[in-house]
Amino acid sequence: MKKKIGIVGFGEMGKRHGLEFTEATHGLIEIAGVVEPSDEMYRKGCEWNGRSSIPRFSSIAELLEKCDIDGALITSPNFTHLSNLKQFEGRTLPVLIEKPLDTHIESISEIVRFAQHYKGPILVDHVMRYAPIIRRARQLIDEGLLGRIIGFEFTQRCDAGMFHNFRRTLRGGGGQMIEKATHDLDVMLFLCGSTPKRVAMMARQEYVGGSKSNDLRCSECDERIYCPSAFVPKQRYEGIEDVHLNNDLCVFAEEVDVNDHETCLIELADGTFGTYSQTFMYHIKGHSRIYEVMGTKGALYIDLSTENPGYRGRLTYHPQENNGEVITYDYDYFLKIHYNGGPYVARHFYELMCGRETQPFTTVPQAFVAEMLGFAAMKSAQEDKFVKVDSLVPPDLRETYFSVYRNEQRAFSKSQTYPTFP
Repeated sequence: MKKKIGIVGFGEMGKRHGLEFTEATHGLIEIAGVVEPSDEMYRKGCEWNGRSSIPRFSSIAELLEKCDIDGALITSPNFTHLSNLKQFEGRTLPVLIEKPLDTHIESISEIVRFAQHYKGPILVDHVMRYAPIIRRARQLIDEGLLGRIIGFEFTQRCDAGMFHNFRRTLRGGGGQMIEKATHDLDVMLFLCGSTPKRVAMMARQEYVGGSKSNDLRCSECDERIYCPSAFVPKQRYEGIEDVHLNNDLCVFAEEVDVNDHETCLIELADGTFGTYSQTFMYHIKGHSRIYEVMGTKGALYIDLSTENPGYRGRLTYHPQENNGEVITYDYDYFLKIHYNGGPYVARHFYELMCGRETQPFTTVPQAFVAEMLGFAAMKSAQEDKFVKVDSLVPPDLRETYFSVYRNEQRAFSKSQTYPTFP
């Protein structure tokens, strides 16, 4: 059964999803129409998808009226997610919404409330949960190899490239703890299986920001030849074929108000505690994300971007006993970003559109919990103290917040098996 999708926001992620959903399903998903106000974005999106043109609509209402779609993707900038999602009120279409849910607690909370009464499935693109390397890690944990989980250390290191676009302001992206870290925080909670209790964070703006014009672009800057953070257009990124970076706003602009160096101490409800740290000021080849989950019987070490041989990942189990067997799993990402999780998102969304699956694997409540942790971390840095994460949760959503990992643990304990995707 061929299925048609509409894409709201045909920029960096929208055009990627369009092509990936088509390729991953061998043509069973096709783009029926897009909503994209920028002529340049639309042109580049069509080009990326190998098409001279794609039906283009001025609004979501026009898309829904004139185009018979089976599902919709919301891949517009973060701060537009709520307003765009509300356009699907009263419908039952499966909807994929990019993470984060939105940029502010109020808007994110409204999306959670919307999802509670929406009749169709809403899938959040927490794509890293779908990556085979992360799914295997969860499987090993469920099999009891680690025993009782007692701690974790998650790190992310990359350059200032995330500050070349709307993500450089709190208004546009919500901050890197919401925009970027929620990938990591979601995986951390998924592997540890417990609700976040409290967090303390230190954060600074070490490198980005300054006094440059907010309209300045690298392509127009007299210092572009000498600037170490000048954007250079890339059709491919370090050999990875399915990413096309084309944002070149100056990272030293006056309006930049997002921190580029953040470290958290996090405690979960079951007593597990650990750290999360992210830095956006230099590039280390082969080092983007490294995770470690420790238990009473052993530990998992997850190197998501090993340098050799190329863009690959390695998952290693280290037993607590000195004479125990070390188990290593190597993963090829086939030149896909997000550690080859995207094709599995596409296939799962196809099953949702066909009705063979009814429950999203990555849900709005799960994303809500990860984002509340991110907001609590930012509040902690501002107030220089530990912050209880649930203190930020609106009263009417507290049960939703606390039920996510309680229910997830019940689901896994029944079968001790991991969900599979086509």
